[in-house]
Amino acid sequence: MKESVKALQSTNNWGHGAALQGIVEDVVSGLQRHHADTGGALPHVAVDVPRDHKFDGNVAVLKELLSVWLREAVRAAAGNAAMARTAEVLVTSVDYPDCVEIEIADSGPSRAERQGLGGGVVGRVHVSVQQKLLDQVRGDVRLDDCAEGGVAVTLRIPKVASQRMAA
Repeated sequence: MKESVKALQSTNNWGHGAALQGIVEDVVSGLQRHHADTGGALPHVAVDVPRDHKFDGNVAVLKELLSVWLREAVRAAAGNAAMARTAEVLVTSVDYPDCVEIEIADSGPSRAERQGLGGGVVGRVHVSVQQKLLDQVRGDVRLDDCAEGGVAVTLRIPKVASQRMAA
């Protein structure tokens, strides 16, 4: 992880209705800059996150989680030279009354195929540091095989219910 959990916890980078689209685009831009610097091939990364979707919480923690899963999706999608030409990663979000879901779907191998390769996300949060970050946004993660191939990582974050004191 780029930053320690303690550093991310103490970061005063809280979004109170922060635009989710901007957060996702920052993560994607960082990944694109990294790949440009290293000269590595980057699959097509598309973002379909509406402007009105918001995030209330520690933005640094959310960025770190999304960055980890986006890097894994890119690595899986562009696993070999033949796949790299048609590789794709799609980041979407859905805003429900009680939560927001962010999905990172790739065109790489299925979960079962990834388990055989011994790398990547294979069914649960695989590092305790990621679990601690996930706990900080009160979220949970689900992994599913995509119908067209690849894996979708869905992060579900409950919305903060504002509590008002009666006068």
